[in-house]
Amino acid sequence: MVCSAYGQEEMCTHYGVMGLADELALAGVPTLRFDYLGACNSDDGDVCLRGFVEDTVRAVECLRQHCGPLPVVLAGVRLGAMVALSSSGRVAGVAGVVLMAPVLSGRTYMREVRAAAAVSRLASLDPPPQAGSGEVLNTNGFHWSAMLQDEVSTADLTHLTALHAPLLVLPSPQDRQSPKVAEKWAATGAPVSVVPFAEYGTWMQDPTLHSNPVQAFAAIRNWLKELPAVEEKELHGTLPGSTRTLRGEGFMEEPVRFGPDQSLFGILCLPADGKAAEVAALLLHEGSSYTIGNGRAYVKLARTLARQGIASLRIDLSATGDSPARNTRHPHYDLERIPESVAALDLLQQRGFPVAVAFGQCAGAYTAYQVVLADERIVGGVITNIQKFTWHYGDDIAVSFRDNKRSLKGYWRAMRSKGEWKRVLRGDADMSGIVRVLLKRGFMQVTHQVKSLLPPAPDSEMAIVHAQMRRLAQRGVQLHLLFSDDDPGLSEMWMQFGRKARRLKNFAPIRMTLVKHADHHFNGSDARERFYELASVWMKEAVASRAASIVVR
Repeated sequence: MVCSAYGQEEMCTHYGVMGLADELALAGVPTLRFDYLGACNSDDGDVCLRGFVEDTVRAVECLRQHCGPLPVVLAGVRLGAMVALSSSGRVAGVAGVVLMAPVLSGRTYMREVRAAAAVSRLASLDPPPQAGSGEVLNTNGFHWSAMLQDEVSTADLTHLTALHAPLLVLPSPQDRQSPKVAEKWAATGAPVSVVPFAEYGTWMQDPTLHSNPVQAFAAIRNWLKELPAVEEKELHGTLPGSTRTLRGEGFMEEPVRFGPDQSLFGILCLPADGKAAEVAALLLHEGSSYTIGNGRAYVKLARTLARQGIASLRIDLSATGDSPARNTRHPHYDLERIPESVAALDLLQQRGFPVAVAFGQCAGAYTAYQVVLADERIVGGVITNIQKFTWHYGDDIAVSFRDNKRSLKGYWRAMRSKGEWKRVLRGDADMSGIVRVLLKRGFMQVTHQVKSLLPPAPDSEMAIVHAQMRRLAQRGVQLHLLFSDDDPGLSEMWMQFGRKARRLKNFAPIRMTLVKHADHHFNGSDARERFYELASVWMKEAVASRAASIVVR
């Protein structure tokens, strides 16, 4: 039983946890992953630590319905490790507990969470509240309720004396507390093993660049082999009592498999009564997230649209989320992944939705844009903070990350943020990289300003992008290019379409919209709500346009 982390840490480790579960299953160990209530793809509800423990106990019951009354090992990542250890005393027959980079002192952990929020780029939009204020804490779009903050802050497992099963502790290199606590537990005679989690740093980072902790997972498998053996049994079918449909307020959702060898994962969200417009939304996540979207944005958007009578399909491209890897290249800037999105359109068409509007943000915006170009079943697009209209095959995504800094306007705003100055003083800001990128951008903008006085050269990047836009305009695609007003992607827009994208008017009905005081991922509370409002309006326009075209025909 795997208890996940929470918030951005869950986002970073989600794909790895799926890999761990797959490895254990191949080794003959049935493994269940689940989402806490109010988190990830589960139903909406109060998010609290007590609820996480209750969910874990119920998940164990579900697993045993399938596997029988066998011993169970509880494994947890970060805050999920606290959940796993807290749940072990409430579950009978626990054979062991695995703690991966565990949170043992909730007070220390919440202090770190708030400190990170205070120096983040989001701090100027959603300043982190004081501890005990009763206000919501926003970390990268994930909201920590006052209840969750208070419960975690008061949780302390460092003084735990009654251990209910053998423990495997994998402390991160920066964690000095867990090894000492494990040593104290071992001194009481408890069976405790400690294996350094050397790969933690390469796992707990943006999923676009991270790698799974191969050595740590091998250590877990080897430790499990040392536990007392149990009788093997053959398992069949799905979990008894489980359902493929999640029904919530005004919506119902079904997990789906599609694409080559049914290897791609998605969630189809429909209105509660099953009656939806012919136009569906295809939600393509950014490179740093999966089906839920950054800060669970796509979950809320999908359910909001469902309540308005509009269906949606949010998917994981291969090598992200719950879709296994089919190649090792970055999923969003790889043209070989475009057919995966087309396969999603095939699924929508099979389910009664002949046309769709493609949504994408950041790297996902590039994928969405390419799908709009590739398939005429796409009648609209919401392309948010796209960074590149063209991608040269073989380009290194890491280099793009290095060169993708803020806009000049963004830096002027950052200068008014105490958190940003703290980052500079602590040495966390890449000052040399910032200077390098600003100089590079300045040179490129001057060059493009000069070139803009002349017609674009044939086969130039500008000529290619203009030809693409002309095709979309001729098709009547309602393409919305949405940007936060200080996003670095605006430099790409100015380069392709002139200052303030003045040449975009030549490609109607394609439009650009700027949202003030929005971060790159629209994680700020006000910006996120504005995104939902615009998405709803544009989807309703697409539905109305579709209905009008049917009447005309």
